[in-house]
Amino acid sequence: MITARIYHDVVAHSRGKLTGMGVDWVNQPSKFKSYGGLRLFSLPRDVDLPEVSLWRVPNPGEAKPLGLDELSAILFHGAGLTRSSPRKERESFYRACPSAGALYPCEAYLAWPGGAGLDAGLYHYDVGGHGLTELRTGFPTPASLGLPHRSSLEGEAFVFVTAIFYRTAWKYRTRAYRYLNLDAGHMVEGLALGFGAYDVPVRVELNFDDAAVAGFLGIDAALEGCLSVIRFCPGHGRSANGNLGPLPEDSALVSRCSPADAPMSGVQAVHSACSRLVGQDAAMPPARHTRLGAGLNWQGCASPSGFYEQTKLFPAMSARRSRRNFISDSQYRGAMLKMLASLSGPLYPPGGHPAEEACTVGVLSPAAPPIPMGFSLFDRLNMRIGLRRDGDMREAMAKVCLDQLWMRDAAMHVLFLVDFSELEPCLGDRGYRGALQAAGRLGHRLYLAAESLGIGACGVGAFFDGDAAELLGLPDGAGLAYVVAVGPTRSR
Repeated sequence: MITARIYHDVVAHSRGKLTGMGVDWVNQPSKFKSYGGLRLFSLPRDVDLPEVSLWRVPNPGEAKPLGLDELSAILFHGAGLTRSSPRKERESFYRACPSAGALYPCEAYLAWPGGAGLDAGLYHYDVGGHGLTELRTGFPTPASLGLPHRSSLEGEAFVFVTAIFYRTAWKYRTRAYRYLNLDAGHMVEGLALGFGAYDVPVRVELNFDDAAVAGFLGIDAALEGCLSVIRFCPGHGRSANGNLGPLPEDSALVSRCSPADAPMSGVQAVHSACSRLVGQDAAMPPARHTRLGAGLNWQGCASPSGFYEQTKLFPAMSARRSRRNFISDSQYRGAMLKMLASLSGPLYPPGGHPAEEACTVGVLSPAAPPIPMGFSLFDRLNMRIGLRRDGDMREAMAKVCLDQLWMRDAAMHVLFLVDFSELEPCLGDRGYRGALQAAGRLGHRLYLAAESLGIGACGVGAFFDGDAAELLGLPDGAGLAYVVAVGPTRSR
């Protein structure tokens, strides 16, 4: 039986052996999911946006009523279509959340209890039309979906973030499950930040009944799976009654994105493994108390000063893109601490969620006090850093990342690590989703922080896994999951 750890090792890249890669252009998947024949409820496009800083997104207490203008802004800036680029043979589309290979496998579904002129029901967010397609009436009870009480909110609504497997597996084959969860993390964080910016209480939940959620959404569970649920309080005082209307006929067929779209056994196997719920989650230890961080000389990082954002949160979300034409400029070294500070807020407010520390953050940096030269671990919740291995490793890491030498000029590499020896006992195989999505969520903050500060950021999910572990001196069972290179660039 496959486990998350076995999967992670099996799909590892090594020199001379890249898992996946290569595409079938005849069966290129569609990047847009649309329910033809069903009414599309258009969302307003010209809305007022709050001038909120990424570093000061509120953690609200009492819910404020959420209207359609706010809901529209949150969906657009978290999951919407932000720009297009004409190409010789086809037009390329780009979204608010980054995606491996610009394949955009993730979809968003809204379960709404009623209010603000929108009836209670299940809606699919149509990215191309920036609207909501009603799939069924009524509103479910959290218990019917296996959602735990720990993250419940009074009068709550839900956003379900799913992934259509073949959109990413078309290019990356079985390794796609890594990227599907990273992409889901990016989308989840964009949406969660949007809710927070409007003072809407929000909780992200990784534990739910996968089969029950797939049945509620009407998706084909062999082709599309829910990876995360965002619970939020729209402030209209409505509650679940459990009375649900029927789904559209053949709604599951819409999960198909290509004529040759078929379940991929490797992706299906690991998704099935990660669907298993453990009896009782145990909290992951903080970075300083992991086997990677124990015994390091941990130093506090002072609050960053001297670098001020050029762009507020919502404009940064719509302008966000991967920027990687890095240049060496020492005057920006102080901005790196400001970048790390963007990671300091909890992923699961108000705190205490077992998956909060599911991935460990590392930093590769030249000497940029208080960040030491070398490979350090970063305790993001307490803003403390501990040097694990000295020496400037950026060029070596660029070679590890499939010889993408543009990375060596980045001011800093932020690494996201998974240690299965600690993940499995605490969270089981399902914790693998949590670790990868945490990496994507924190990576999304780095993208937005870079955009806000007028510098660049670019994520990398492809690397020679064994070489990375050797370079970083990682013990058996620990590995690299994601890298985000950040720093000043030649042009904006």
